[in-house]
Formats: sequence, C-alpha cells, structure tokens
Amino acid sequence: MNVINIAPADKGQVTATSSDNHNFLTTTPLFDGARYWLEKGVSPDISIITVWSSDSSHWSLRSTIGQAANLTVKSDKVGKPVFQRHHDSRESIAARLYSS
Repeated sequence: MNVINIAPADKGQVTATSSDNHNFLTTTPLFDGARYWLEKGVSPDISIITVWSSDSSHWSLRSTIGQAANLTVKSDKVGKPVFQRHHDSRESIAARLYSS
C-alpha cells in the first residue's frame, strides 16, 4: 500500500509526503498522490491511502491508484466541490513539485 501523509500548508494547500519521502504541494492529495505513484510505475490496482492527523482529528481516504488518478475536484457554478474526470495538463504533480 502507498501512503500519502498530509500536513497544513499555505493558501488552501497541503504538504503531501509519500511513503517514499517525496514531498509536493496540492489541494487534492489523494488524486495527485495517485498520479505520482502511476508516474513511478506502480500498478493501478494497488491501494493508496491519504492520512491526516492533527491533535484529536484523524481521517483518511482510500482508493486504488488507477481510480484516484482519473479524478480531480472542481467547483461547480455555485462553488460546491464536485468530482470530475482528470484531464492531463502541464499542471501535473511535476509542476507543483518542490522537493524529491
């Protein structure tokens, strides 16, 4: 299983750290983390989990890498977040990379 640990960052983003110590800034750690693992050659059938732990608040999200890599979150007309199909662009995980 591939794990993405999440910590607060600036401007609505989180710092995501993969279980192989790769760090990146993101607003969608599960989805960007899945795309990171796909780029590393990990099978799309392998599980991915994101974990947030802050004092008394703990939560996690889980999916397969293949399913999560195909999704993103966008706002609808009234600002409500909705899942949408991810379209590859230059704004990929590599564009937000700040340390390996």
